[in-house]
Amino acid sequence: MEQTSSIFGGNMKRSKYEGIVNAAGRHLLKRNCTDSDVLKKNKLKLKQTTEQFENSSVWSQKIISVQNSSLSEQEADLQFSKLKAWVESLDDGARIEMDEILFPAFISLYRKLNVSGNTSGARGFYARNQSNFFKVPELRKMAERFCSENTSHFILELSQEPYEILHSYIGSNEHPLLQQLLNTTLEVSIMKTKIDPSDPSQAISKSHASNFLFIYQIYDLMAAISRLDELPPTAPLLKLYSIDTGQRRMSAACASPCQGYLSCGFQDSSLAIWDVKELRSPSLSDVSRSNLSESCAIGLYHPVPSVLTFPLESDSSVSMCLGHSGPVYATQFTPNNTHMLSCGDDTTLRLWDMSSMENAVVYRGHTYPVWAMDVSQQGQYFASASQDRTAKIWMFDRTFPLRILAGHTADVDCVTFHPNGLYLATGSADSSVRMWHVAEGKTVRILVGHRGTVLAVAFSPCGKLLASAGSEDHRVKIWDVAAGSILYDYAGHHDVIHGLVWISESVLGSYSADGNIRVWNVTQHSVPSSQQSQQELASYSVSSPTKIVHLGRGNQSTLVCITASD
Repeated sequence: MEQTSSIFGGNMKRSKYEGIVNAAGRHLLKRNCTDSDVLKKNKLKLKQTTEQFENSSVWSQKIISVQNSSLSEQEADLQFSKLKAWVESLDDGARIEMDEILFPAFISLYRKLNVSGNTSGARGFYARNQSNFFKVPELRKMAERFCSENTSHFILELSQEPYEILHSYIGSNEHPLLQQLLNTTLEVSIMKTKIDPSDPSQAISKSHASNFLFIYQIYDLMAAISRLDELPPTAPLLKLYSIDTGQRRMSAACASPCQGYLSCGFQDSSLAIWDVKELRSPSLSDVSRSNLSESCAIGLYHPVPSVLTFPLESDSSVSMCLGHSGPVYATQFTPNNTHMLSCGDDTTLRLWDMSSMENAVVYRGHTYPVWAMDVSQQGQYFASASQDRTAKIWMFDRTFPLRILAGHTADVDCVTFHPNGLYLATGSADSSVRMWHVAEGKTVRILVGHRGTVLAVAFSPCGKLLASAGSEDHRVKIWDVAAGSILYDYAGHHDVIHGLVWISESVLGSYSADGNIRVWNVTQHSVPSSQQSQQELASYSVSSPTKIVHLGRGNQSTLVCITASD
């Protein structure tokens, strides 16, 4: 990977602040989180590719090809000594800023000698000129690192007047090789404010030590962050919602993306929605009935519809939704939490308005019960899976399906969208998993490997992997989407696996009718089958008669589990 080194010629406090913000910003962006206030203030351009810099007009005169030019040890010494003498001849204001060009020129000339095969000349050049920089031990280590990285670039900040002086000097006939190096190795940017050496607040030390030592520290910080990213994942925190349903049977549940709402569907055709933020005093009585380690539990009570009074005086945090004419098999909130979808035995899908808790739209098109559904991350489409052996693609503002996906030879039991929204996957009682093109409605992959019904499918956040789980083999399989082949086959559950959820690119959770939640470390490299048992990061169990109804992803890499007492 290309690395960029910064040689700052401006106010040291500002430079150190920007360097730390840049390093931290890249780390935050890799983890899909950002401090917008800090990053918006950061206007420093960190990096420019060689092609972009060579195509710019900054150093447009006498550019010589790196590949076609050669450099002798004597020429390198001559060019470096001339540059050093020229820098020392400048007045104090320009010399203080221009002095920073010597170190990248020294490193670049050494690397050019070394790459051309003149290793002895490179060592001689290094030995003769190192005394200009290496009075501080840390700087020697930093130079050794730079010399071994042939693709590293440098950034030099100059105010307008020194920039024009350098431009004129490099454009002359005296230093064509340094001109070439500046076009391929060194990026120069202009500061808006001029450095005044007489101003103590802007004064810069004549020694390179403070600048270079700071750059060395930034490199160490970036290396430390990189090592953190390479550490194996840890077991996630599990957040448990235990719902006391009395004698009623819960058949579906889900949590909203922000964990502000919970919804449950029941065999008696009713729906319950809890506003978790409005819970007054959550009960922890149900925790004693479970054996979940490292979890926090919130107990909820679901009132019986026949004794409901509106408004609900006993618990204002729960709302009842009535409209289905049969058991509810799945519920899901839209990405913006303004609506909730449900589907059930009455062959319909229904859209519920979260502000009024009323049924806004009824979608009809299936001829048998609808087992499952999924909303695309973009919120534009949703898909349904039915006993009628089809999956269907819908839009929220149309009550009829846009696409009918036919190809399975038995019930379609689960469906999920690819993160890019262009594809979706379905699992069926015919033991296969199919991938479909959303726009064309055609099959693009048929994945065969399970024994029995496939009850759960889930794409990884990057979209490169697909997880599936079966009813009879009790195994979790990880597929390479591009190749259509099985990468991993995890065994550990002892009963039907009902759900899968990706917590991150390499952490997958699954839950089963055996009362266990298992968390898998899905590494990106090949693991022998004999060692795949070591891929289990954690296991949580729920004791009978409590059952797991939903497992989802929460905030900050947590798992959200909803259990029922029936």
